[in-house]
Amino acid sequence: MKYKFLIPIALSIVIGLFFGKVFFDNYKSSSLTVFDEKDKVYMLQIGVYSSEEKMASSFKNYDKFLYIEKDDGIHLYVGITKDKEIASRIKDYYEKKGYSIYIKESILDNQSFLSILGEYDKIIGITGDNDLNGIEEIVISNYKEMVLESEN
Repeated sequence: MKYKFLIPIALSIVIGLFFGKVFFDNYKSSSLTVFDEKDKVYMLQIGVYSSEEKMASSFKNYDKFLYIEKDDGIHLYVGITKDKEIASRIKDYYEKKGYSIYIKESILDNQSFLSILGEYDKIIGITGDNDLNGIEEIVISNYKEMVLESEN
């Protein structure tokens, strides 16, 4: 008689645990990320070189550009933007000068750089093509300072 109430209580606890697990797993799998701190950017690549000497012989002022060492060589970039139309505009600007430009998509998670990049994209949107080179030099300088140095 003493243990008559124990079976319903134990059964209630087991059922509660089961439903709690089902609801929690369902919630976990269907929850959305509210803030995605990564953003897509377009990096305008002008070439890939096997050594820094070959890159220096091709470009006198390569230090103004962004170069990143990867497994397949040194990638040289002339611009970074968040807007595909601006990337196409920068590409056209350099192709008129005789360079071959490739637009590469990349993902960045440095929010402070991404917000500054958005502001420079607004400036590029209202300026002429003559100012593109100067603005992109500033963007690349900010990338070197804010992204590359924070990774080290």
